[in-house]
Amino acid sequence: MSRKFISLSGAIVLMLYFTVMVVPAHSCGVWGGECPPSPPTPEVDSQGVGYIYDSNTRTFYPDTPLPQGGEAIDEDGVVWMVRYVVRCRTNESDLPGNVMCAEAICEEDGEYGLYVRVYRRESESDPWEPWPGRDRVCQTAGQGAEPIPLANVEAEVVSILEEHYKQITEPEIDVAPAVNAVVNLPVIASTEDPGTVGFDIENPLPGSVEAEPSYAWSWSNGSGGTGPGYGYDGTDPITNPGHYPVHAVYTRSGDGHVDLTATWEVTLYVDGNPPITDIEPLVYTAAETFTVHSARTVLVD
Repeated sequence: MSRKFISLSGAIVLMLYFTVMVVPAHSCGVWGGECPPSPPTPEVDSQGVGYIYDSNTRTFYPDTPLPQGGEAIDEDGVVWMVRYVVRCRTNESDLPGNVMCAEAICEEDGEYGLYVRVYRRESESDPWEPWPGRDRVCQTAGQGAEPIPLANVEAEVVSILEEHYKQITEPEIDVAPAVNAVVNLPVIASTEDPGTVGFDIENPLPGSVEAEPSYAWSWSNGSGGTGPGYGYDGTDPITNPGHYPVHAVYTRSGDGHVDLTATWEVTLYVDGNPPITDIEPLVYTAAETFTVHSARTVLVD
């Protein structure tokens, strides 16, 4: 699924006032001609902070509030209605609203914004037409808005997990029997499974996180397993081996160990963007040792 097309709603970043004004090239001011009055400042639809995510650069760019139209006067004194359309494939002059895309991101004088195409018409009954010379205008967010690398967001996610979710970042293994494992009898392993975990973040940008675990086991005798396992509950593992999905059987006595690798797939949700899955999986490990004893026949009276 493409990550590159973003709805304008919920993706507006800063209040920006933008006045379209064309300075006549031949008669205004310099040669004594009378300059036309400045056009009114068009209103900007501002709905809070927003970012556009570019999966190619793994970076969030500040979204740009677009003027909602207005009027502008050309060098001949003609008053035009104007419309600003973000240069993305699905955007057209006659369609309401804009779709954002990473391809439209631009930079000008150290500020990031979006490339727009300016359209004009003299009256509402006329069709929109491209304004000559304004086919690719970089509309910047202004006010020092800075791009945010995905790595900064990942660092915040890891920090929250380490502070509030110790069962994730410091997994523990429960082995049964913990002391008296016996040759040719199952040794059972399990770990606490919190399931899918979700939480909100505020820095370096607002969003929400969903982390989903998977588990892989490796025994010292070469056996393996997946899933969190199931702790011993009194069910006989010999007659019901499937009851304990993570187990191993040792044929020799001695020291043994089992290793756990817990991998958390992270999905990031930021308003105006599709779900973002570019954060590298978070991997946490644990290990536990045990001793396997030989079974001995004991005669009793």
